[in-house]
Amino acid sequence: MMTDQEKYLFDLNGYLVVEDVLTPEQVHAMNEAIDHNREYIRIRNHDSLSGAADRHGGKASDALAGEHGRGDMKGFLNWPKPWCEPFRDLLIHPGILRYMVDFLGDDFRYSNANGITMTAGNEGHVFHGGGAPMRHHSFYRFQDGRMWNGLTAVCYQLADVNPGDGGFACLPGSHKSNYSCPREIRRLEAAMDNVRHIPVRAGSAIIFTEALMHGALPWKASHERRTLLYRYIPACMAYGRKYEPDEYESFADELSPLHRALIEPPYYSGRQSIAELLEAEDEPEPSETQVNHG
Repeated sequence: MMTDQEKYLFDLNGYLVVEDVLTPEQVHAMNEAIDHNREYIRIRNHDSLSGAADRHGGKASDALAGEHGRGDMKGFLNWPKPWCEPFRDLLIHPGILRYMVDFLGDDFRYSNANGITMTAGNEGHVFHGGGAPMRHHSFYRFQDGRMWNGLTAVCYQLADVNPGDGGFACLPGSHKSNYSCPREIRRLEAAMDNVRHIPVRAGSAIIFTEALMHGALPWKASHERRTLLYRYIPACMAYGRKYEPDEYESFADELSPLHRALIEPPYYSGRQSIAELLEAEDEPEPSETQVNHG
């Protein structure tokens, strides 16, 4: 369960940093997998650079401008073995799922995942999200003594992010905003003193509600930024256009009951309890003596 301090800080800011949720061995395994599967990384070209999108002003923002686009990485759950395995394990990270129970309640499901790579000179990403206007998939509210979230992201860091490096940044508290964020703020052309860059070391995670106004600063570090985003959502909701069970067919026979519960299609009634499945996975296997003699 979340501590009172964590609940307060998430309610205040719209995000929470959880240190060392991944072991050094897990970080190494995922980085090695990415190194062996770089052909799956798509580099954004000039036409897809986020700072130049028409809906964000029609031209690149000077504050977000860079020499090239970021790398987008998808489909790693279906990479060849053994490279897919650490990413599949991450889907049911027990510590993170316990946070999700607090953020989303016991009825939630896995939504989607993607990865981001950035190298020196990479452009930033225009800020998006925010508490207003109301969006049915991404929201934050407090009611009946607890928080309620829509789409919630876990941003795993596979490389250190130091002060001044760039990468993930946000407008703290914007998940509770009652006014739409002005375009010049989303483009980081105004109110820069309200923007918070979040340094974090490899193996840690930033958990945030997608209702938070967030984006990325241009990457300035000499080492590559590597980030994985796993998103979870209330069980009766879907962020994507359709549910695609084909994504899991190739490894369906390898899934645990917890995996299966998380990738169920969106519906509400009769779902399995994620909290109960987590407890079941934590229970030790009965010994032979216990089995034979009770």
